[in-house]
Amino acid sequence: MNKANVLKQYKVSLYPIIFIGVFLSLLYYNVFSISLLEKNMEIKYQNIVDVTKRFHGYYINANKIQLSEGIHEINNVGVIVNKAGLVKVLSPAISLLHQSLSEVINKKYLWSIAVVEKLHDENTGNSYFKPLRDIYITFNDKNLHDSLMLDRIVQLEDLNETYKGFHRDDIKITEAYKELGTNEEIHSIIYPIYLEQKLVSVIIIDIKEDWNQELIREFDDKKWVFIDNKNGISWLTFNIILPYSSENAVYNVSVDVNKVFLVSIYITTIVYLIIIFIHICFLKIERRLHYDAMTNFYRRDFYETKLDQLDSTYILMIDIDHFKRVNDSYGHDVGDNVIKQVAFRIRKHIREKDIAIRWGGEEFIIIFPYMHISDFVNKAEKLRLCIESELIDNIAVTISLGGVEKKESEPVIDAIQRADLALYQSKNSGRNRVTINKNQHET
Repeated sequence: MNKANVLKQYKVSLYPIIFIGVFLSLLYYNVFSISLLEKNMEIKYQNIVDVTKRFHGYYINANKIQLSEGIHEINNVGVIVNKAGLVKVLSPAISLLHQSLSEVINKKYLWSIAVVEKLHDENTGNSYFKPLRDIYITFNDKNLHDSLMLDRIVQLEDLNETYKGFHRDDIKITEAYKELGTNEEIHSIIYPIYLEQKLVSVIIIDIKEDWNQELIREFDDKKWVFIDNKNGISWLTFNIILPYSSENAVYNVSVDVNKVFLVSIYITTIVYLIIIFIHICFLKIERRLHYDAMTNFYRRDFYETKLDQLDSTYILMIDIDHFKRVNDSYGHDVGDNVIKQVAFRIRKHIREKDIAIRWGGEEFIIIFPYMHISDFVNKAEKLRLCIESELIDNIAVTISLGGVEKKESEPVIDAIQRADLALYQSKNSGRNRVTINKNQHET
């Protein structure tokens, strides 16, 4: 098969084959990346947990000041005092915690920081908020609630955990929920502080649910994947379990098949065009190596090494008559055009499977496989006539031809030498004629 036609034959099926390979590869890569995303989110949440745990030491060692019952603001930290007395000075530690968390998570996703105390020996509990919102003040109003604020927050956030449970788990990350009063969808990181095996306080870090979406977007951009924070096709939807959360607290993500499809088309098109370009370049290089640029016949240095592969064939050697006279009289440009036109006419009058070689400057060899001797003789005469019958650049051009039948065991080079002798006879006999030498037979 002609290599130039290979791509034409398969180019229709090549594109879908590449597309299927790219699409399945991208799909597998995205599915494989789900576990990496889960690990990445786990690390991000763990960073927040690690920063939050540092607050424990600040809380234990905090100084105390006398404050009256009511709401106070100390260094942009709201303090709700339920009973006058000594109150821990936690505003510097909370501000430091806020600053440290802001280095781990974008401030716009950090909703609030709260420290809620539970005093075992007194029926009261103080609380600290950054920022202090009206909903927290309302929620702390003892006239509206009978239980302590810590108990109410646990109930509000639907934790349903005992304080002993906190001690066992040490820290907890809640499922996403809408905060009462603000309707802000958040996750809460809850870290208990114990003194002498008694729960004295809980640190609550509220993070906007949008942060999870941001983590997924950052992961998508970094890993070049297409994962959404929503349900998709059932078999491409996966559950991510956040650290320190219950097994039922899952976060659903899915592979965006539409984006995978569109990107697959884009990549496939680029790959396909690159293949086409490389193939075209290859054909051009191959043509320069295999074919003579002027005649589009095979180059002698390319095809000469392949001649020994030929079986029984007929060989015709052709030479343009008085070609030197054409060059001397009309110039080399006209001479080049004569060669081109002669080659063009020869190509028109031979079969596609016949082999045309530019053997020298104005000399050609045509090899005819699978041909009868009478057809070979007629073909040679037709080639002579097609050149003689029409002027080239207003010049009468003729050719001389010498032909032989290659014997079955004869080396091709010997057959060519016999064809050359036959050509020599045509020239000596007056040119513009055909001489066929078949085992000493001449016509």
